[in-house]
Amino acid sequence: MIALLGLGVLHLGGALLLSWVTPLGFSAAIRSPSSAWVSLALLYALSLGLAGVPLLVMLAGAAWLARHEAPVQSKTPWLVLGLLGVAVLARPWVPTLWDEFVWLAKARFESLGFGASVAAALNPQEHLIPPGYPPLWPAAVGWLALGRDSLDAHVVAGSLVLLLSAGAALESVVLALGARRPSGVVLAVLLVSTPFLWVHLRSTYVDLPMGLLAVALLASLLVPSRLVVATVLAVVLVSVKDEGVAHVAAATVSALLVRRRREVVVPAAAGLVAVMTWRLLASSHGVVIVDHAFAAPAWGWVPVLGRLLLLHATDLFTWGVFWAVAVACLLQRPRLELQRALRVMLSASLGLLSAALLVGPERVRAFAENGTLLNRLLVQLWPAACVVVLLAMERGKAEPGPPGLDVPAFRLKDPAASWSPGRGGR
Repeated sequence: MIALLGLGVLHLGGALLLSWVTPLGFSAAIRSPSSAWVSLALLYALSLGLAGVPLLVMLAGAAWLARHEAPVQSKTPWLVLGLLGVAVLARPWVPTLWDEFVWLAKARFESLGFGASVAAALNPQEHLIPPGYPPLWPAAVGWLALGRDSLDAHVVAGSLVLLLSAGAALESVVLALGARRPSGVVLAVLLVSTPFLWVHLRSTYVDLPMGLLAVALLASLLVPSRLVVATVLAVVLVSVKDEGVAHVAAATVSALLVRRRREVVVPAAAGLVAVMTWRLLASSHGVVIVDHAFAAPAWGWVPVLGRLLLLHATDLFTWGVFWAVAVACLLQRPRLELQRALRVMLSASLGLLSAALLVGPERVRAFAENGTLLNRLLVQLWPAACVVVLLAMERGKAEPGPPGLDVPAFRLKDPAASWSPGRGGR
C-alpha cells in the first residue's frame, strides 16, 4: 500500500500549493483530484535542476494571472471515480503486457534517489528505449511509490496515475458543464461496450492517461479560474509522451476558437517551454532522438494511413461500434460550448497525430502497419470522443454555461415555445 501512501502525500502537498497560489481555499483544493498533478509538475521541474527554473517561472506566471478569478468549487463525481478505481485496481499487480515492462523498468531508477530517472534518460550509456523520451511518467510512478524498488508498488502506482488522470478529466468536464450532469448510465454503457478500453484500463500503458489529461486540459481552459491547473496539465502532457504536444496544441486552438480569451495560450506556452527544455537537455547530453525525429513528408503513405485508420476503428472485436457512434454524434450540431470545443480538438488532434506519422521516420510507419500503434492513438482520442457521445445523448435539459460567463444560456425544451426565462426574470 506504499503507492496509496505516496498518493496521499502528493495530493496533500498539491492541495497546499494550490490553495496558496490561487484564491481556492484548502478545503476545496483537497477535494480536487487535480491537486496531485500540481505536486507532480513541481517535482518534475525540480528534478531538471537549473533547467527547470523556466518551468517554475511559467507556473508562477499562471498563478499571478489567475489571482483575481473567482474560484470554482470542485464537483467531482466521486462515486463514478470510486467504481472506476475498483475496476482499474482489480488486476494482477505484476506486468501483463510487454510495454508495461518498458515503462515500469524506468520507474525503478527513482529508488536510487530523487531525479535519478531523469538523469538516466539523459545518459546515453543507459540505452533507455526509446532514447530521449520525456521522463515524467516513470518518474511519477517512482515518486508515488516513494522511491521504493517494488514491482507491485510500481504497478499500483501506474494504475493510480491513470485514476488521477480520470479524476482530473471528470472534475474538469463537470466544472465546464456547470449545472449540467451527463448520464452515468450512458458512461457505463460506453465503458462496457468498448473492448479495447478494458485492456488499457487494466494496464499501465500511458495512452489512456494521455487522452484523459487532454480532455481535462481542454475543459480547464474553458473555466477561467482553472488557469493554474490547465498550465500544470499542459506541462504534464508534453512531459509524459511526445504526442502530448499535439494534444496541447489542439486543446489550445479549440479553446481560442470557442472562448477567445488570450489567457488560454499561457498553458501552451508553458508546454512549449517544457518541450524545448527537454530537447535542449537531451541534445546537450548527447542523446539522439530516433523514433520521433522529423524527415521529409511521406505523402505517398496518406492512402495507407487512411485505410489503416478505417480498418482499426471499425474492428468490432477491438472497438465495438463506438467509433461509428462517435462519428455520428460529431456530425450533429453542437449545442454546448464544450461540445464545439471537443469537435475542434478531435479534428485537430487526429490531424496533428497523422501529420507526425507522415513526417516521422520510416520505422514508425512500419510499426503502424504491423503493430498496435494506430489503435493506441485511437485510445488517446477515445476520452474526448466519449464526452462527445455522452453530451449528444443528453436531450431536453437546461444548458447553463460554464463558470465565468455573465449570462447563462438555456435551450428550449418545447420547440413551440417562443421565450425562456433568463436572469432577473427576463
